[in-house]
Amino acid sequence: MPSDRIADLDIIAELAPSSFRPRGPGGRVDGVSRPAASRFTAVSSGRGNLRGAAARGREDRGPPLPRVSLDRERLPRIQPAAVASALQLADLAVVLIAGAASFALQPALHWPLPFLPATAAALVLALMTRGLASATPLTDPTRRSFAGLFGAGIAHMLAAFGFALMAAVAVFQPNPDERAPLVAWLLVWAVSATAGIATARIALSVLRGRWQQAGRLKQLVAIYGTGDHAERLAERLRLCSETIEIVGVFDDRAGRGVVGAGLRALPHGTTDELVEMSRQLEIDRIVVALPHSAERRLLEILRKLHKMPVEISLAPDMVGFNVPIKDNEEFGGLPLLDVYGKPLSFGQSLIKSAFDRFAAALALLALSPVLLAVAAAIKLDSRGPVLFRQNRYGFGDRVIQVFKFRTMKAEASDANGEKQTEVNDPRVTWVGHFLRKWSVDELPQLLNVLRGELSLVGPRPHAVSMRVKQRRNEDIVPDYALRHHVKPGITGWA
Repeated sequence: MPSDRIADLDIIAELAPSSFRPRGPGGRVDGVSRPAASRFTAVSSGRGNLRGAAARGREDRGPPLPRVSLDRERLPRIQPAAVASALQLADLAVVLIAGAASFALQPALHWPLPFLPATAAALVLALMTRGLASATPLTDPTRRSFAGLFGAGIAHMLAAFGFALMAAVAVFQPNPDERAPLVAWLLVWAVSATAGIATARIALSVLRGRWQQAGRLKQLVAIYGTGDHAERLAERLRLCSETIEIVGVFDDRAGRGVVGAGLRALPHGTTDELVEMSRQLEIDRIVVALPHSAERRLLEILRKLHKMPVEISLAPDMVGFNVPIKDNEEFGGLPLLDVYGKPLSFGQSLIKSAFDRFAAALALLALSPVLLAVAAAIKLDSRGPVLFRQNRYGFGDRVIQVFKFRTMKAEASDANGEKQTEVNDPRVTWVGHFLRKWSVDELPQLLNVLRGELSLVGPRPHAVSMRVKQRRNEDIVPDYALRHHVKPGITGWA
């Protein structure tokens, strides 16, 4: 074999971790014995610089990388979207209270409201609730300056009153006797509402200061990648230390020492560890810091990560770090490219969850006689508990215990769904056949809805050991993991 080839192989052997070196009989590396290669490189002056690079590569690896861990003693975080929705509700409540108070001060107006004042009031309330109707906060109140937060609230409120007044006067053209009390009421209402909204903004600013000191407003961000690209991203995110916390740097290549010097102090983990962390911590965003030119690897990583119900973004290529987005304080103005996200906004999830729990509570009350009768029939038919708990995959691919009426013999219960039920299955009891036929055994899942684990309508949760012809669901359906981006439901399309 040529001497140059032997020297190259020795350098590769030195740079590669032992677990990745191809070995042959007698400790040979790719057909070259280690003693022979070592003897050659020791006397080869022409490869001295490369040998120095190999030595530096080993030194750069340094001490073992810190591993990721789950801090279960964290204080509950304040979601910016929750603050925005609460602020919108507070604005609406202030406007309603101010409207009722100012109405009581107008002797010319009486309840029920005449057509013109009622129309103006409806316009004001409709415009004040436009943010709630979209269920999407337009801005993040936890990061805006007090002046911006105060000005936005007052401008929104005054615009609503101004438009309502102009619309009422221009469209209906009231006579002076009708116009005077209407204008007086709207002006007093606007002034009192301004004072209330200003008070709400001051209270929020005081609370925001306390939350920031306690670290309850930080976003949890995970970085995927360990190269120069990821180093620049981490450096930019450190500038946002008051609003962002990096929970770790993840890359399956980290175990091979491919880690930038600026990332060594951060916790490190693999893709599987990132997925597991997302099941136990509410990670807000994953930023993939890989060169956009590495298209194949980039797509492969995104396929692995998109099973998690979190925002997934691509960090810009190198030039993007020097081109901040105007008026964007999040991530230091870094122009991120969002590729995956949650299908429901915070407001939509809140409304859906409130409806689900309210409807489930009513259903349990209405069906309580039926539930008690079924429970008695199960106890009389066979020995064992009334309810059966089965392990299934819920939101975020987390394992939840789904309640059902027990339809099998207690000793034959299958908590993980390892064996599918068959026709005339001997494990099913006599009462169980009836319950399964009419799907009555699913009614206890209303308890899961009350606990916030299920929704009334959504993709059905599958048992953890469910297989289709010995194949997992995710191996059959490429985008199967997307069903875990929302809460599973008692009933779905099927």
